[in-house]
Amino acid sequence: MWAKLRWGWDRIVAYLILAAIAAPFLTMYVGFFLRAFGKGMTLGILPKEFGFTNFRFLWEPIAWGLGQTTMWAALGNTLAFAATSGVVVTVICMLAGYALSRIEFRGKNLFLALQLFLHAVPGQVLLIAIFFLLFYIKLLHKIPGVALARASLEIPLGIWMAKGFFDGIPWDVERSAMIDGCTRLQIWYKIFLPLVRPGIAAVFIWGFLFAWHDFIYVYTLLPGTTKLMSTLIQSLLATEVIDYGYLAALSLIYMIPPLSLFVLLQRALLKVPVFGGKGV
Repeated sequence: MWAKLRWGWDRIVAYLILAAIAAPFLTMYVGFFLRAFGKGMTLGILPKEFGFTNFRFLWEPIAWGLGQTTMWAALGNTLAFAATSGVVVTVICMLAGYALSRIEFRGKNLFLALQLFLHAVPGQVLLIAIFFLLFYIKLLHKIPGVALARASLEIPLGIWMAKGFFDGIPWDVERSAMIDGCTRLQIWYKIFLPLVRPGIAAVFIWGFLFAWHDFIYVYTLLPGTTKLMSTLIQSLLATEVIDYGYLAALSLIYMIPPLSLFVLLQRALLKVPVFGGKGV
């Protein structure tokens, strides 16, 4: 009896603590949605009426000193930028992860350690060097060039992620394929990639999301006329009169693609293969 009551009180206390921790975050999200769909805010908190007035950027240009920029152009640029970065990170990391997992060569451990060191270096430190590098190879102020630069920042840790997935595949699978006459490339493409689909999804999301919410590289390396969603929002914040409802609605649209991607791929992410020991 007393044990049940104590267990019940423990649960109540735990829920109260979690609710207290979550309350500020929930309040911010509630306020965010009220601001996006509300009009005529009372005391800056409660809207007088609800509607889609703040979403007028969906059917008309943004004329606040932005040269009739449209949200759809910025959204398309952001999708192209993030998708290019995600694909580059995925291809390079899956190739490098396989090589580091299955092939022994001199300096392998040093190479892996250097990847962690490179990941620890802040991207802002490399910004000037990347600026001149893109300038000399004539990719400065171009979305593909900046996407490649952004992808390079996520490749080091992405290699470790990919290697972890390949490490989970038994050596017997690879030996059997080699006995059947498969080359290394055939083993990687025909056998290993289907087995590590969750790893492909995880690495792609890793490269996509960090490029999607990037601001400093986009702001510095792309010209002012090529707007992405992050720089578009920043431009609206720089105007003399800020419409916070408009900004909240635009930010809500900015959130939808990465959330949708995660929802679509979460089932694949949960299907992480579990194999036996890797062997020698």
